[in-house]
Amino acid sequence: MNRAGLVVLALWLLTARSAAGQSAFPISLQGSGAVLFPESSDPAFESQTRLGWEAQARYTFSRFSLGVGFQRSTVYRLRQFDFTAALSLGFLEPRYVLLSGGGLGGYVAGRVGLGKLSCNGQCIEKTYATYGGGGGVLVRVNRRLALDLGVQYFKLSDTFDSGYLMARTGFSLGL
Repeated sequence: MNRAGLVVLALWLLTARSAAGQSAFPISLQGSGAVLFPESSDPAFESQTRLGWEAQARYTFSRFSLGVGFQRSTVYRLRQFDFTAALSLGFLEPRYVLLSGGGLGGYVAGRVGLGKLSCNGQCIEKTYATYGGGGGVLVRVNRRLALDLGVQYFKLSDTFDSGYLMARTGFSLGL
């Protein structure tokens, strides 16, 4: 990030209204649908826009929360051989609300996880580490329900040297 971006971010954080927190409930469950956009294209596969989903449980304390969840996303497809590969992973996601008010909350998040590539054909069973970060907006629907609109960039470890931009939409239910 350049200096001007850091100055704008610092001013925004200093002038932001205080956040009461992400949820009135300390525990919440979240489910989301996702669209993935690959960073680069592998000529051997059809690495186009793909679909996925995720589910997580989240513990909230003030502006911070910690989520534990599962993500499954199709990452490769080759139609001529009826081959698909999906990334299935467990993750840990810390989140911090930067600004909230009027039923809205803007947040930043990081994510680390471990997972496997699942195929409908032959795949090498190997565990991959994932890491990334992003942000989003929580929109309060009612006392217990919030709409979560977020984006995230993540990469896979090892031989897959490509990243993915993931846009997700889901709901969070306070318990």
